Amino acid sequence: MNFKLGTSILIVAGLLAFCGPIWAHHGNSAYDEEHWITVSGTVTEFVWANPHCQIFLDVKGDKGAVVNWAIESQSPGILRRNSWARTSVKPGDQITISLAPAKNGAPVGFSGNKLGKIVFADGHTLKMDIR
Repeated sequence: MNFKLGTSILIVAGLLAFCGPIWAHHGNSAYDEEHWITVSGTVTEFVWANPHCQIFLDVKGDKGAVVNWAIESQSPGILRRNSWARTSVKPGDQITISLAPAKNGAPVGFSGNKLGKIVFADGHTLKMDIR
């Protein structure tokens, strides 16, 4: 192996080792993506921010207690390509949302794939499909 080729391989290997974590992204292993559910309630907050928009929703439980759900969706760019805007979801909106719930039973979920959608009280729907 000549010096230039050897040096080039070392530089590329070093860059991959050093920069690899930059491309890393968290997975959805905390969510049960095999058993999607729907929850209905009142939006308390909608956060339009990278890397994922967040929807906070007060949901009345089976025993009447109100539980605040935190629901992760897609990035603003992906949602915008699906006809969303920063003002699409507002506090006070009554919605039903499909989501993959947390495996540990916490009131959090993920609604950012082809199954994810919001249905508003007036019947209009916003999808989160990334495809």
